[in-house]
Amino acid sequence: MLTNKQIDEILTQKPLRRYTYTVRTLLQEEELWGLFDGEGWLLLDVMDKEVTASAFVLFPHREFAEIFCHQVGCEGYTVAPLDLNEFLEWLNDFEGQNIQVAVFPSSDFEATVVRASQFKDEFLKAFQQEEEHE
Repeated sequence: MLTNKQIDEILTQKPLRRYTYTVRTLLQEEELWGLFDGEGWLLLDVMDKEVTASAFVLFPHREFAEIFCHQVGCEGYTVAPLDLNEFLEWLNDFEGQNIQVAVFPSSDFEATVVRASQFKDEFLKAFQQEEEHE
């Protein structure tokens, strides 16, 4: 469980720092958080080379998903956990559907948005590096 001070400090970080924090946290926790409305997961519209694309929203901790949901007014959505291994499998489908990943967006929708394959590759590389250091 994070303290209020930790939450505040993390929320003030720039998108790329929150991205790095998210990857590190997923390595430790093996769980991520998203917003679900009973029919599907929250996707944001993002611009990708002048074309609008969809991006799956993910958070490293429940608290950040709750704060985002409350601040941006995602009525009808609830914070839901996702197993990391299941999510990594989803990334293969996302790539085929051209769904990107919006990692840890702030309440003003600033996030690091990457292709699903890029997120998976970067996560697996970080996982391998951590395994080598143990």
